[in-house]
Amino acid sequence: MSALTLLFAAAWAGSGDAILADMDAAMTAGRDYRIHYTATTADPGDSPREMTFTVELEGEKRLVQFSSPGDVKGTRVLVLDRHQMYVYLPAYRKVRRVASHVTEQGFMGTTFSYDDMSTSQYAALFEAELVSETHEVWRLALTPRPDVDTPYGRMEAEVSKAGSLPTVFRYYSTSGEHLKTQTFESPVCRQEVCLPTLIRMTDHSRGGAWTTLEAAKWEVDTGLDETRFTVRELQRGE
Repeated sequence: MSALTLLFAAAWAGSGDAILADMDAAMTAGRDYRIHYTATTADPGDSPREMTFTVELEGEKRLVQFSSPGDVKGTRVLVLDRHQMYVYLPAYRKVRRVASHVTEQGFMGTTFSYDDMSTSQYAALFEAELVSETHEVWRLALTPRPDVDTPYGRMEAEVSKAGSLPTVFRYYSTSGEHLKTQTFESPVCRQEVCLPTLIRMTDHSRGGAWTTLEAAKWEVDTGLDETRFTVRELQRGE
């Protein structure tokens, strides 16, 4: 009986890792993406403010280009991986590397951090345990893998059984404080690739401040040139 219990426990834990890996695969099923977002951010007591930007993605790499409002228009952010991020500031016509000590700060005033915006694969960062399930979702407990630097002490994830897309992430500090909640809604599928078109990040440490990302338009498998994702191309500021 003890051996059977251990075998069942191992299979249970392994299934969580498999679900997380399937989620990663579903979220990056296309060879590349071009997504036009409207971002709306609101802090308690303040009026919502909007930004528009386009994100081009290929694997871990992404290029973010801001089109409004005027004070951020022309700003571009290049992500090569979780540890290499650069920003082009049109006012100075210069590229600056985003220092590692600021990656947990808000991305362009939103409730998303630079870490949040640069993380596209979770199975390499977290070990996943399947803790419960319903007919619609799997519920996972995520803990950082040994010797892996992660911005959160642990996470909880809910993954839809229909398409393996995430529906909810909850982020916690190492002390157990509930920092943020991220929801994924309104998935749309094209060419057998599905994407949530409404994402909301609520920052509980900022009194419930929130940002929504609404995909006004998106394309998949556009044939992006790899030179798009270089510091030299970022410097061009076009």
